[in-house]
Amino acid sequence: MGAGEATTMTLRAFAIIGGVGLTIGLAGCSQPTPPPRFVPTVAPVKPPPPVLPPGGYPDIYTAPRRPDGTYIPPHFDTSDGAAVWQLRGALNVAALGCDQAGGGVVDGYNAWLRSHSAILTRYFNEYLRDWEETGWNGWRDAFENQQTRFYNFYSQSPIRTAFCAAARIEIARVAAVSDADLPAFARASLARLDQPFFDFYRAVDAWRDYYHPNTPPPQVVRTIPDTPPEPAVATSDASAPVAPPDSQPAPTGATPK
Repeated sequence: MGAGEATTMTLRAFAIIGGVGLTIGLAGCSQPTPPPRFVPTVAPVKPPPPVLPPGGYPDIYTAPRRPDGTYIPPHFDTSDGAAVWQLRGALNVAALGCDQAGGGVVDGYNAWLRSHSAILTRYFNEYLRDWEETGWNGWRDAFENQQTRFYNFYSQSPIRTAFCAAARIEIARVAAVSDADLPAFARASLARLDQPFFDFYRAVDAWRDYYHPNTPPPQVVRTIPDTPPEPAVATSDASAPVAPPDSQPAPTGATPK
């Protein structure tokens, strides 16, 4: 072996040894894989049960609900006259009942009646025609009964404070409404006046649904087919004797006369 070959082999040996050392050095510098981060799990907090609103009790009246959960208001949106006169009725209830719940309604209400007396009379007559045109013999009595239900709705004492707060706002607004815009305003205003009552009903019904959930009715098991069977066709049998009516045997347990 010549001197050159010996030198080459020596360099290769150093290269191999150096590579191994570098690998060992890098391995010694690598960090261990950290354990997975601990994320504490918290059990979901069950919301507190609903509470009855102030003034509510289990058997208090609430308006009927539609399938979508909204409530049916006490007024009928049948015509412009109905909307305007029903707004007048709701604000009349506020004028009569809100002095002890913040006031601020009577003066504005009376001023509105004086400044809009002609248009209010016209809409009242239109509202009466709605009832008369039903053709009912007792339409006047039905009208009076509906007015009583209407007044009773807005007179509910547990919601009076919230209703009076809403009525004060509507009294301030209606004074600036023109006669032409009054029907549209009346419909929107009635919805705003209804809201405190519906909020109260929703809270009461939430309490009822929590403690006394409605159970679904039992499943109906059909015992009669949808399509009735074909009637049997009577066939005459000449060989079978037919007893005359007077000779028919009396039913068991019956006393022949």
